[in-house]
Amino acid sequence: MKKPLLISLFAGMLAMSGCMEKDVYIGNQETEKTYNEFDFSTVASGTSLNVSYLNGGVEASVYFEIYDENPITQTEYGYTKRDGVTPLFAAYTADNGVYQGTVDLPAYLKTVYVFSPAFYAQTLIVTEMKNGSITATDDAAETEESASTRTTSTNGTAYDSYMVTDNESTYERYRNEWNRWVWGWVNDTPEAYRDDTRWKTWLGDYNKYRNGEIDYQLSTSSNLYISTSEANSLYTTHTNVIKNGTNDVCPDEYRSYSDIYVNEDTEVAVSFLGQNTCWNCSLGYYYYMDGNEPTSLNDANVIMLFPNTQDGLWSNNRQAANQCAGIDRGTMAQLVYYPNIANNSKDGQTTTFPAGCRIGFVIANNAWSHRVDNFDYDKMYRAATSKGLSVDNNGTAFEEPRTALFKCGDNQLLISFEDHDEDENFSDIVIAMKASSKEAISDVPVVDPTTNVTTTEVLKGIYAFEDQWPNEGDYDMNDVLVRYKYSKTFDPSNNILSESFIFKTFQNYALNANGLAFRVSSSTVTPASVTYAIRKVGETEFTETSFAYESADNVYRLTDNVKEDMGAEYKVTFTYENTYATAETVVSPFIYRNGTNGKRWEVHIATEAPTSLMDESYFDEGDDASDADKGIYFVRSGNYPFAFFLAGATEENLSKLLDSTNESTPIDELYSGYNGWVESNGASNTDWYK
Repeated sequence: MKKPLLISLFAGMLAMSGCMEKDVYIGNQETEKTYNEFDFSTVASGTSLNVSYLNGGVEASVYFEIYDENPITQTEYGYTKRDGVTPLFAAYTADNGVYQGTVDLPAYLKTVYVFSPAFYAQTLIVTEMKNGSITATDDAAETEESASTRTTSTNGTAYDSYMVTDNESTYERYRNEWNRWVWGWVNDTPEAYRDDTRWKTWLGDYNKYRNGEIDYQLSTSSNLYISTSEANSLYTTHTNVIKNGTNDVCPDEYRSYSDIYVNEDTEVAVSFLGQNTCWNCSLGYYYYMDGNEPTSLNDANVIMLFPNTQDGLWSNNRQAANQCAGIDRGTMAQLVYYPNIANNSKDGQTTTFPAGCRIGFVIANNAWSHRVDNFDYDKMYRAATSKGLSVDNNGTAFEEPRTALFKCGDNQLLISFEDHDEDENFSDIVIAMKASSKEAISDVPVVDPTTNVTTTEVLKGIYAFEDQWPNEGDYDMNDVLVRYKYSKTFDPSNNILSESFIFKTFQNYALNANGLAFRVSSSTVTPASVTYAIRKVGETEFTETSFAYESADNVYRLTDNVKEDMGAEYKVTFTYENTYATAETVVSPFIYRNGTNGKRWEVHIATEAPTSLMDESYFDEGDDASDADKGIYFVRSGNYPFAFFLAGATEENLSKLLDSTNESTPIDELYSGYNGWVESNGASNTDWYK
């Protein structure tokens, strides 16, 4: 805090001698005011942020969000995002799964929660802010064990899928149940898997001692092979369509019972993109000529594709999942067409699927005999792409689809399964199908991967203004309270296509008619268009309106009197065309009252410069200690500012300021940590308002 300067002796004499003649020389009458040099900032500017998903088994862009509280609720099987939580920051990593940059975050941030809705990424990473830096990595320590996941079983046990073991006779059933109880043998078939006709293992062998690792992987030289860049696009598209762990999850237009219709002869391969589930499922495919749909899985002639879809990267418990993983993300296999499969014959087999046939897929829940610890449950649940073939754990057919299907690019499809009947996140198991002919598949919804964009709204914080400036006020800091949220639409390269600035006012008890405006402080590009909207109290949607714009200072005036629509939200949206913003536009809200001389009264946060329309005669009057020559504005002595920004603050955090019984009570009497924060210049008690 700046030390007081000596007051001129002659100025003091003048103050005590009101009868002194005006033309008598009395010396220097000016006194330099003192002010608190602490800027009252609650922002940790330029925080180094490093987020890494290198242990996810793929190289792909990952969308993530930063929170100051745990945004999810963990269930037995996965995660659900909580209602009413808003991130502080959101972005995509680079194609290699790594983000490196600097961001402005609340200074109080200590424990940091990194959430991703991408099924192929660690759902939640918890880390700490240390020395102005945040480093978040997915479970590296646990994932290092995955390198040995499919080593030969230490006890020499051969595991298998229950979908290919033979049906037992009554004698065999009792014998196997005895062996299971006495010896712990795992090669008998539980009741939940005995009703289906056995799946055929005609594609090739798989290693039963290595949890089902297949021996018939597609060669990387095949024209059906999905490259790293193609896979990255598929992963990103999937995240934009199906937001794992969130409440909106999968849009209805992509949920379907729709086996894939082949328009013309084509070859087909399937890539296992990944899963995020506790279950060890088996995945198979089947086919039929259009119009001859199977009436049950018993007559579908299912062919085993991936006997064990557990990839060991289940977010709830990777270590447990690693022990029984049997497939790597990106594993591909080519499908084979057997024209005489109904006769149980391989005669005439070919890799070409004829025009007019349909290809379907099905998962059998937890059908692999080596399972995740504590999830050794037998499941009758089946999820199929054909209508009528999906059944719940009681064997009752599902009316609603259990799969999502959409086309990505010219000749690739994404098929996403719901492997349990509770969470409905439609991203438990995800595969991609690629056809050799671009025209072979056409009757499914299309998602253009070149238009992959994400819209995210983040919480910036709350601005608090005293409207008695430059005079001494009561410093209850509630004359104008404004919450600021920022929304952006951006692509996986973090290029911003549009951004919105949303300000919500709160009930206050100030007598003055204060206006609300914001200035664009920094931007990387000029918007092609600007739109305005307002949402008044009780309304659910924003309505288009108009606001005043001052080009000289790049200022948007939202209202001349916040009390006229108290509680309203004001939104200004910048849209970019043929270009994009490379960084978030920075804005600076302030309050104002118009004068009669073309100038106006303004209040900004401490040290911030006014606009060109500011009536500068207010400076250095009353309680204000601004020094325009030094570019220092809106400062005063003591522990109270005229305005400040509370980064990351919510309406709940400021409930004391909004309580009418606390009107005119200085802020330090409401928040016990406030004075310690000021006196330490922001080093201590950074969370005083949380």
